[in-house]
Amino acid sequence: MNLKLLKLARTKKGMTQKQMAEKLGFRDKSSYCLIENGKTQISISTMKRIIAVLQLSEDEAIKIFFA
Repeated sequence: MNLKLLKLARTKKGMTQKQMAEKLGFRDKSSYCLIENGKTQISISTMKRIIAVLQLSEDEAIKIFFA
């Protein structure tokens, strides 16, 4: 997972980690922060929710999650 591209995609949308956590249904910011800092694995469903929240193109999603 390309963490720099994930953070860049989020900041391009003008979203904070707290806002991402809320949109993904997490209890608090720290849960999302762990993802963005590479401290935890994510499920396919979480990956799909991140793609939807950030409105990523297929190409962007591939670069972030599979490159």
